Amino acid sequence: MLKKVLNVAFWVLFAILLLIWVTDFLRVRADNDPIFCWGDKVHTFDDGDVEECTGLGYKVFKYNRDSLGQGSEFGPFFIKMQEPN
Repeated sequence: MLKKVLNVAFWVLFAILLLIWVTDFLRVRADNDPIFCWGDKVHTFDDGDVEECTGLGYKVFKYNRDSLGQGSEFGPFFIKMQEPN
């Protein structure tokens, strides 16, 4: 019985995480702000800024720089911010 309860709890948790990831991924692709982010940071440079937010297992970077252009990047939590060449 305990094994079934843990199995159901695992799959419910997995479904919730998947829903969070897909929701924020689709919002970033549509050039909207993610919903499930915390730890927002703004990195300021001479040619603009980059907004960084961390979600549950992922990061989102929103670029507004002359050297990199404008756009958003969604990736795993260990990705690094792009640097100009």
